[in-house]
Amino acid sequence: MHTRRCNECGCQLSRYNTEDCCSACLRGRRADAPAPLCVPEQVWGVPEVRLTLKERDFGRLCTLVRSLGRLRQDDIAQLTGLSQAFLSMLESGDRKLTNIDKIVMLLDGLDVPVELTGPMLRSSDRATPLHRSRCVSSHLQSA
Repeated sequence: MHTRRCNECGCQLSRYNTEDCCSACLRGRRADAPAPLCVPEQVWGVPEVRLTLKERDFGRLCTLVRSLGRLRQDDIAQLTGLSQAFLSMLESGDRKLTNIDKIVMLLDGLDVPVELTGPMLRSSDRATPLHRSRCVSSHLQSA
């Protein structure tokens, strides 16, 4: 019987493995690494998003950003530091975002351009414009 070996490390492959590499080598490949979490810049150009920011409707803002940016509530929670449970209540209208510190956390975490929020709603220790992460536009839902 012929023993198959991993093309990368040379270890013996399981008879159930249909790949040419062992699972450890497949996991170690960086080409398939997920893109860093961020809100695509194009989201901020959508008129409904801009209007929602102007009206300070943060629940609707989260819903729109998630939909247009193809993000989950867990992703928004990771970006902002707000809990997924709180974001769920915010989006459903069960909670309102009134605490200025949480508003700043949300806007900073989503990396909303300062021209859309005004300087008063940004943290004072916010990094320079280089802080703005660049996202692949393929994350944006095509209209």
